[in-house]
Amino acid sequence: MNVDLENTKVLLLGYTGYVGTTLAKVLLEKKVQIICPIRNKKNLEKKKNIVFVDISQIESFIETLIVKPTTIISCIASRKGGISDSWNVEYYLNKFFLDLSKRVGIKRFILISAICVQKPNLEFQKAKLAFEHLLQNSSLEYEIIRPTAFFKSLSGQIDRVKKGKSFLIFGNGELTSCKPISARDLSEFIIPLVTRSQSENKIHIIGGPGPPISPKRQAELLFELCKKEKKITHISPKLFLVITYALIPLSNFSIKIRDLREFLKIAYYYATESMLFWDEKIGSYSSNKTPEYGNESLEEYYKKILKNDVVYKELKDQKLF
Repeated sequence: MNVDLENTKVLLLGYTGYVGTTLAKVLLEKKVQIICPIRNKKNLEKKKNIVFVDISQIESFIETLIVKPTTIISCIASRKGGISDSWNVEYYLNKFFLDLSKRVGIKRFILISAICVQKPNLEFQKAKLAFEHLLQNSSLEYEIIRPTAFFKSLSGQIDRVKKGKSFLIFGNGELTSCKPISARDLSEFIIPLVTRSQSENKIHIIGGPGPPISPKRQAELLFELCKKEKKITHISPKLFLVITYALIPLSNFSIKIRDLREFLKIAYYYATESMLFWDEKIGSYSSNKTPEYGNESLEEYYKKILKNDVVYKELKDQKLF
């Protein structure tokens, strides 16, 4: 049995982010009412059926409602992956809303995590995983979603290719692969999790339609679509490790250097690890065991960006990918 979407109210965390913005649009299309806790309302445009509430006032606001939200959907994530920022956002901010949900009577928590927590070597991964465990051991119904790569994460070099520059590839360009998923397809996947009368209390690994794509194939695709001469520069991912080790002495005296080392570790991780299901039994990633969902392809996404001459502001943190 499913609930009536038009009479459903959700608390959406991370509205201003890449996934949160699209998820809000899809929820509104389904007539779902949305409450968005935020820190700064000044630059936000008013929208029908979305109520923006300052985080400091969210509990008192919910207590005034006759019909309270039934579900929290968390799309919040650390933007860059710094050590303190990762724990403050991925763990403590989510924990704040988990504790809030218990006090105000929200029964369900839907968390958008990440597939990379399968092999947690980085602080943001450890923070995500710590909150996953906290949620699983709470009294709430839950759904944990671990998406593969997002389209925007594979778009950082579009502008380089448009300008005729080379595409930067780590190793031979086939060290990693993924089944990227669009923000809309991910949002459509979430809707049935909101409408269920009872949560499954499980982890969902989800990718976009296959087959998996490597960085080398991404480069070839972009050069074809831009009608540019193929230029590829190969970089050894070990470069990140060399710099990381060289900065160890300085990291004892500087938070900025510690975060820089963490950013380099993140770069090395994404340069060498696939965003696919990690099969522990065979010790490797499995494309076949990575579930697929949706219809939107990376190629169509690239075409749309190139046609509209769009450079998304989110891409500033995706320079090499």
